[in-house]
Amino acid sequence: MRFPSLLTLVFIFIISFTCSKTRKVKSCVCSDSSLCSKEIRKFSREKVVVAEGTSDHTKWPWSQITTVIATKDVPNRTAQKLMCTAHKNKANFAFIEKVPVITNTSDPRLQKWLNTVAAKRDLLYVDYVALDLLDLLGQCTADSTHVQEVLGLLTYMVKNYFFPHSAELLCIVPYKPPCYNGDCSLAKYLTEHCVAFITSPESFFTCDTNTNCIAKATMPMTSLVYGVEEYIDHGISPDKLLIGIPWHGYDYTCSNSTIQKKTGGKEALTCYFDKKNDSSTCDTSKRKKISLAEIKGNYSEQYRNAKAHHYHPIYRSDYINIMINHVQHQLWYEGHDSLLDKYMYIRSMQFKGMVIWTGDDLSRKGVEDDTEWNWILHSLFSEGEIQEHNLNMAGTVAGISVGCFILGSLLGFAVGCGLMRKRMRNKGLRLPFQRDEEETDFHDDDNAL
Repeated sequence: MRFPSLLTLVFIFIISFTCSKTRKVKSCVCSDSSLCSKEIRKFSREKVVVAEGTSDHTKWPWSQITTVIATKDVPNRTAQKLMCTAHKNKANFAFIEKVPVITNTSDPRLQKWLNTVAAKRDLLYVDYVALDLLDLLGQCTADSTHVQEVLGLLTYMVKNYFFPHSAELLCIVPYKPPCYNGDCSLAKYLTEHCVAFITSPESFFTCDTNTNCIAKATMPMTSLVYGVEEYIDHGISPDKLLIGIPWHGYDYTCSNSTIQKKTGGKEALTCYFDKKNDSSTCDTSKRKKISLAEIKGNYSEQYRNAKAHHYHPIYRSDYINIMINHVQHQLWYEGHDSLLDKYMYIRSMQFKGMVIWTGDDLSRKGVEDDTEWNWILHSLFSEGEIQEHNLNMAGTVAGISVGCFILGSLLGFAVGCGLMRKRMRNKGLRLPFQRDEEETDFHDDDNAL
């Protein structure tokens, strides 16, 4: 009696498994059903692109992209097409969801949100889910109890909604570790749940770093370096960090401005914008987001001509001063020089990679972007001939320079010795350390030295 029962159970299992696979294949919207399988591909260096779904993603250089992340506003149908294209080109796919500021795991609103995210995860056959933690972490005000609340929430989410499912978590975090009353341990604990951290390029403009409401770089180099060093100091490995790079800028409407003369006679304009209702909070509504494509299209001369735009030596970012309808504006963005600085810093620090935010900001109609894509994705992060060629050229130039320096030094030494011998013959040789007649009253301990 037991033997037939066992066969019956096996038969039922096979039928159920086959039916479930059949239903899964039928729900796949890709031309090839195998593209709907979840298979996380691992890369030593990540070149991630955030997608808004507003451009033709099929024209992107997929051979150089490792992961694509759809924003929350991308419709499911568009996201499905993006997933098919990503998987077809051996790239991972993910979507962004902003975690609500709810730490009570029994709250019905949290349960509803989690169910929605889980359903979207299964619908899109994602490899990762990118959780935007900026609001939950609280960049401006929080207390130490918030640390345990956040950890408890993430542990609950992973245990009940993401494990043992195949989708892993990417965590979008501020540019610097969240600290509460000196407690910066949260970032270290988050590594137990997050396979990687994505630093948000929007987090550089926070309430604790711009109290004077001054127009500033979208991604100041000083803040970038400080932030990642803080992560590393608090135990986060560099290969856990994905640095978000903005392919957009901001147009600030100045309520007031001052001009200062800099070295070389060049003028530097400081743009101030209003605070909210005379409070201490800056009114960011006075700035308008503008894509890199719009900047290149509307201000092509200023973008390409180094003399037509300004470069901040500390922020290492580009900006343009323009008058619109007799009102002063200041446009901050990441141009060729500033982007190069950021890319080379990421490469030199051996981070896990970078996240272009967003690919659509450069893929607009009427703007040629092939060169920009290839320059950014291939020549800076690949191990190809371009890097080797540049390194060989650098070595050649260095060798020539050293050779010229040595030859010049030898010739100078020979000429100097000849002149010295002639002078000594004319004036006679003086004893070593003999006191000069023009001795002054200065001594080693003189405060005037």
